[in-house]
Amino acid sequence: MKDSKAAKSALWSAVENGGLALVSFTSLVIYSRFLSASDFGLFSIVLAVVELLSVLVSMLFHDALVQKQQLTRLHFDSAFSFSLTLSLVLVAGCVLVRPLFAQLVANETASYALCWAALALPCTACTASIVAQQRRELAFRPLALRSLVGRLSGAAVGISLVSLGVGFWALVAQHVLIASMGSLALWLSASARPRFRWGTAELRQLLGFGAFAVAGLLSTFAVKRVFTILVGVLLGSEAAGYLNLGLRAVDMLWAIAATAVTQVALPVLARLQNDPQRLERTYQSALGLSCLLLYPCFLGIAAVAPEVVELLFGRRWLSAAPYVTALGVLIVLQVPRLLVTTLLMALGRPRAALVGGVFELTLMLGLMLCVGSRSLTWAMGVWVLREILVAPVMALVLHRATGIGPRQQLRATVGPLLASASMLAAVYAFRHVLPGGLSVGVRLPLLAALGAGVFGAGAWLMDRASVLRGLGFAAAALRRAHSAPEPAAHPTPAAASRI
Repeated sequence: MKDSKAAKSALWSAVENGGLALVSFTSLVIYSRFLSASDFGLFSIVLAVVELLSVLVSMLFHDALVQKQQLTRLHFDSAFSFSLTLSLVLVAGCVLVRPLFAQLVANETASYALCWAALALPCTACTASIVAQQRRELAFRPLALRSLVGRLSGAAVGISLVSLGVGFWALVAQHVLIASMGSLALWLSASARPRFRWGTAELRQLLGFGAFAVAGLLSTFAVKRVFTILVGVLLGSEAAGYLNLGLRAVDMLWAIAATAVTQVALPVLARLQNDPQRLERTYQSALGLSCLLLYPCFLGIAAVAPEVVELLFGRRWLSAAPYVTALGVLIVLQVPRLLVTTLLMALGRPRAALVGGVFELTLMLGLMLCVGSRSLTWAMGVWVLREILVAPVMALVLHRATGIGPRQQLRATVGPLLASASMLAAVYAFRHVLPGGLSVGVRLPLLAALGAGVFGAGAWLMDRASVLRGLGFAAAALRRAHSAPEPAAHPTPAAASRI
């Protein structure tokens, strides 16, 4: 596939996820002025449960519908029908387990919030197959508009409610509205909508791939959500609140990056699955570009975490700054792992991806039950150790599945990592020579400007080819965004079979 089309898709994916992150981050800043750490912690536990269930609804057939080359309309209809039925079953399950959930978190309000928040599941299920089909065709423009409509409307209502004193329930209302309004916008704009019907053979084909794919994704996705739940149950809602603020402060930017990379990389790599040499070159190029863009952003956040937290959320949230720093540094390991999972899915190897996810979830559960209940600092130590131990496991899994060795996997990361480490060291050193009386509004721009300059110089000296390739990719995206027509959002079965 041509680089310009992938570049355009990456641009629209970045617009979607960038807009979502901007709206979410603005909402988070506003909510932090009205809500307590306990409110944030309580909602983070409820949201973690609903998000885990949402993976089953939205992703059970997603990768299969994107990756498989021969598909018919009945495949998409079968996925829609099964997902919608499953979502209704899960909503009923949330209602049935409400008393047990109330005992687990020692809060009756949280159990009712779980039932209301679960109403987002059927909304997500209605458009899950549409999302997969449009991503299959790299038609990211309608997806971007859909997501922005949902996020903007939900955030507007949520902010209005919290300013009126509704408190915790404003977060619940925002979550449901984001899912419902976004799905409604995509459903109304779709040129071909799924029908409630399924074929046994088609459903079996999709489930054969999708069951392993969603199991691997769920095991990986569950790690952070189960971690949040355990922190809330073992250490209390206030500890979960500080942790949640730290996670969300970093995840806002990570959502842009991770989603944009996987949405574009999966169909691109899937189309090269029968050409191993081109596949490896494309993987290396994607990894190098991802590291070049993401390492400085997240290590920069880690370096200026105290200033960022104080400026955006206020001094009463400064206890979350060390967690923001730790989470920012961990991106060094998470970016390569993100591409590993994407490549395995593109090759139709969901079982291989499942190995790493199961190991990671098991490791985190064991460590949390052994030492994580001591304090939030110990819990964060568990989170960091988990990432360190999982990285070599995933490298080995990719090596066995593709033959790409650890050196080849890490080669593209060296230049961006060295440049980012130089930036981190320069920012820390410069902070100590700044006058003590400077306000955070002065310190932060000075530190950010220095960090950007040091990274830019370091990247140019250490890996000039990657910098030029990144600039060329961005230029191609901008050219296509202004000149090329949008590809058809809903291909006919014949068109889909040619992908």
